[in-house]
Amino acid sequence: MDTLSAEPASEPLARPQGLDEQMARVLRCHKAARDKLSGKNVHQLRVALRSCLSLGDGLREFDDHIAWSTLREQGRRLFKRVGMLRDIHVLEARVKKLSAVRDSVSRRLLRLLAERLQGAQRDARQAVAAFNRKAWRRLASLLPRRAARLAMDDLAFEQLALQRWTEAEDLHYKALEGRSREGYHELRIAIKRFRYTVAAFLPGFHARWGRDLRRLQSLLGQVHDLDLVDDLLKAAPGLSRGARKRWRQHIEKEIQDRLQRYRKLTMGERSLWSAWRAGLPGDSRLQESAVARLAAWATFHDRDYEHTAHVARLALQLFDALRAARLREPFSEEKARHKLEAAVFLHNVAARAGKPHKEAARVVRALPAPLGWSRFEMDYVADIVRYHRGKEPQARHRRFGSRPPEQQQAIRVLAGLLRLAVALDAARTGAVKGLSLEVSPEAVIVRAEGFDETGPSAAAVSEGKALLEAALDRLVLVKSAEFTAAPARHTEEE
Repeated sequence: MDTLSAEPASEPLARPQGLDEQMARVLRCHKAARDKLSGKNVHQLRVALRSCLSLGDGLREFDDHIAWSTLREQGRRLFKRVGMLRDIHVLEARVKKLSAVRDSVSRRLLRLLAERLQGAQRDARQAVAAFNRKAWRRLASLLPRRAARLAMDDLAFEQLALQRWTEAEDLHYKALEGRSREGYHELRIAIKRFRYTVAAFLPGFHARWGRDLRRLQSLLGQVHDLDLVDDLLKAAPGLSRGARKRWRQHIEKEIQDRLQRYRKLTMGERSLWSAWRAGLPGDSRLQESAVARLAAWATFHDRDYEHTAHVARLALQLFDALRAARLREPFSEEKARHKLEAAVFLHNVAARAGKPHKEAARVVRALPAPLGWSRFEMDYVADIVRYHRGKEPQARHRRFGSRPPEQQQAIRVLAGLLRLAVALDAARTGAVKGLSLEVSPEAVIVRAEGFDETGPSAAAVSEGKALLEAALDRLVLVKSAEFTAAPARHTEEE
């Protein structure tokens, strides 16, 4: 039997909470279902499992730890096996609603469901008994700590929600065009994924959108339930052709009524799809959310993320100061700052490899491009990562040498900024708190608050500034400063 929309329209998804609370809730609901396999207990167990699976599916986008796959495997196995029992309960209720007065068809359908109920109860009991509570507790001690690295309402989750919205909207148009039951079923699942992503990670958005998302999911869920009643009608023996025809006409009328209500909510100027898209990242915020998603992924793959975050602050201060000094390429390029920021967050994801800069670049090239970014832009970021240490970029290098001169120059500058920022925190102490720059045709003077010109980082800075000096064609002098960083002062004549 196909999976039913077992969630009533009037029942909201469980309020978003921490993963630790949701995993503990699964254990409580499992104990209740083990003690008494009632329809209510089965439903509550599935809701708790669904909350954990939704959180897990979202976090797996950033963290590829094997424990997330174990959570998914254990949770889905129990969810599906007790789901057969829940499906029969929902189908019984749907058949009763379709028949105001019991007739021979409804009696036969209910009898057929009663025959299936015994097997579903047996399977559900076996599934509940087989559930490994100790293994679940082990997951509950590990995964919430990993999940805590990301915060609810993080911009990275807006990017994830936009991805889910894009997938669902595409299926929306396909379903309207194809008008097949399979198309509407796929659309229902996509809306459910979008809804659960919003509910799990963007509680502020869910407070505004949750009701409408439930309405659409409920309408399409009822369409799916009615389709399954139609399947049940085909399987029921001993029905006359006329009785089947009357019921199928009645079912079709109910389906079209719900599809009409769905279309009314999702088409035209006041379409819910448009309203949701307007709230998700667009234009410059889309670029910021793309970087946030890459940075969120890096938190699980960088062994010294605190150092990386500090390097990011320093690199962006350098970039902003040079842009304020009205230097041209690549500072005038719209996405240059976002590319640099992404490269900084990703440069340390292969810190223990023999050649970490090359391995990190390979990892970056294998990452899927976030929404708003192209494959070309990810390769561009990978080149910045590739040259943040080691040999400077050369025309004889295959990837770099195939780029046009203006791109080569931009990568030199951005990789040079990253090299210098990494060198400023070579001791990984966060001692350099802020930067100010003075720019002239001959030199860039970097005044670094907290930098010790005789300390252990001085040699690293002397080496780390070489690529930037060559790229800007002027000296780069790094001096200590005892004052709070001020905005860049432009001394170069236009």
